[in-house]
Amino acid sequence: MYTNWKTEPSVKACLPSLMRHAAIVSAFATLLSGCSLLPKEEPILAPPLVEPVQVTYDVAEVTLGTIKRSIRGTSTFTTVDKKELSFPESKGLRLKTLNVNSGDMVKAGQVLAELDATELERSIEMAKYEVDKAKLELLEAQQDNQYEVEEARLNVLKAEMNAKVSETKLAQIELDQAKLKLAELEDPKRREYKIERAKLNVKQREMDLSSLQKRLADTKLVAPMDGLVLFVSNEQVGDEIDAYQTLVTIGDPNKLHVLYTAPERDAIKDVKDGVKALIKLPDGTDVEGIVVQTPLNVPDDVPEELKRLYHRSLLIAPVKPLLGIEVGTSVFFEIVVEQQENAVIIPMKALRGFNERMYVHVLEEDVKKEVDVTVGIKTEAEVEIISGLQPGQLVILE
Repeated sequence: MYTNWKTEPSVKACLPSLMRHAAIVSAFATLLSGCSLLPKEEPILAPPLVEPVQVTYDVAEVTLGTIKRSIRGTSTFTTVDKKELSFPESKGLRLKTLNVNSGDMVKAGQVLAELDATELERSIEMAKYEVDKAKLELLEAQQDNQYEVEEARLNVLKAEMNAKVSETKLAQIELDQAKLKLAELEDPKRREYKIERAKLNVKQREMDLSSLQKRLADTKLVAPMDGLVLFVSNEQVGDEIDAYQTLVTIGDPNKLHVLYTAPERDAIKDVKDGVKALIKLPDGTDVEGIVVQTPLNVPDDVPEELKRLYHRSLLIAPVKPLLGIEVGTSVFFEIVVEQQENAVIIPMKALRGFNERMYVHVLEEDVKKEVDVTVGIKTEAEVEIISGLQPGQLVILE
């Protein structure tokens, strides 16, 4: 039997445990003493007050005045009464002479150019011979055929005698032929038919000759009126010329108009026939003009090339004849398309829009307000306000 005796631990055995407890106590004391080393908290300050930024607007005053929309440009004087001349039929023919230059003044009936028509002249001589021959045949047909009738009667008597003597079928056939020939010569209608055929032959030959003579006349290009040569082709003598190829253009220098061609037709779509225009001459003189042609009233008889040009062009005629002005003189013009006096006007930069809605921003007592408006005439810089604004109000620009 064993007995378990409880004994006290020795100092040496308890030493490690004591050292651990001492370290813990020392660390705790250090933590407590460290709190006293932190800085004191500063009191929380209120944020500074920020003054709002003052908003400024670029504004313009609504005014009352006259607004107009116009078309302005620089153009030249041209003549509207002009003729483009060409050879109507020139197959196989070559240019023989070209007698004018651009800028020349010509007289009506003056020969401007000519084709080489040597072969055509020979054909005309032959046609004249055929006409003379046909006329002789007509005279022969119109003469009395008494001698032919007497000769036919003698032939009948001879055939009858021969038939009695020979009594053959051949003799009878010859007798019948002689009688038929005599009957034809004695028939008055047969003679009339012969004369009519001869007349028709003469008429046909004369028509052939007339056609050739007209072709010969068409080989000469003749000025149809007094005028100024505006254009001459660069064809050379000896070149073969195409039918209806424009060789020379002449115009009446006394019928001058300002021709303005727009870059596109829509640019002049609102210009009406009869609208007034202002023409400024090179010396600074202002003369009154009037629109006499727009794309809506281009004549049907003008050449196709001019028609395409006129479909985006305007013709302006001076109200009074001008002296000292030539074709090609450069001028400034203005056409007033629409104008309104005593109109409420704002700058175009103040107008705003969304879809079909038009509105502006109005500044009243430093407060911006949005106002719907109805607009009228518009220009590049201004717009007419029909309703929504009054003169004196301030509108905000973009």
